[in-house]
Amino acid sequence: MLDLRKFAQIIILLIVGGLVLVLAGGLLKGKSVKKSMEAPQPESAQSEMKLTDIEFTEMEKGKQFWTLRASEAIYFHDRQITKLKSVHLTFHLENDEGEVILESNEGVLHAGTKNIELRNNVRATLPRGYVLLTDSADYDHLRRKVSSESSIRVFGPGGEVNGNKWDYEIGSRTAFLAKVKASLIMSKLQIGK
Repeated sequence: MLDLRKFAQIIILLIVGGLVLVLAGGLLKGKSVKKSMEAPQPESAQSEMKLTDIEFTEMEKGKQFWTLRASEAIYFHDRQITKLKSVHLTFHLENDEGEVILESNEGVLHAGTKNIELRNNVRATLPRGYVLLTDSADYDHLRRKVSSESSIRVFGPGGEVNGNKWDYEIGSRTAFLAKVKASLIMSKLQIGK
């Protein structure tokens, strides 16, 4: 009887030992798989997040103020900027007076200020059928102003205007041009509201 009891204890110890080894092996294997699946941490100069087909809307007083769309957005935490590709920025004017649409090949959104830089083939579509073309434009969120220090070309009903500088105040829907050269067709010109 004593031999049968020792034999049963040895069998139970072997089973428990085998289970311990299987569990320990599984835990070790799980840790090695987890380590191999972890992505390398980005360096501070590299991007921290990349998104495609993004849309971001800025709301004010419960209404859309502007909507930013881009085919690609790469965020850099250390500089607090988001680099954008194929940018489409729409300003929603008050009282259903239309929209101002700015498009460019690339841009930069500054996280803290919400200022936006537009670069490379900037096209602004303005109310009343006017279009502005330039190489770069900057949106100042605090001042609610779009400006361009590069040469511009504006065309639409009534003619064409070329200039060296452009400021557009979104709230008043007023544009200011510097060093202007104009070609106007007076019968088709639309001035004022």
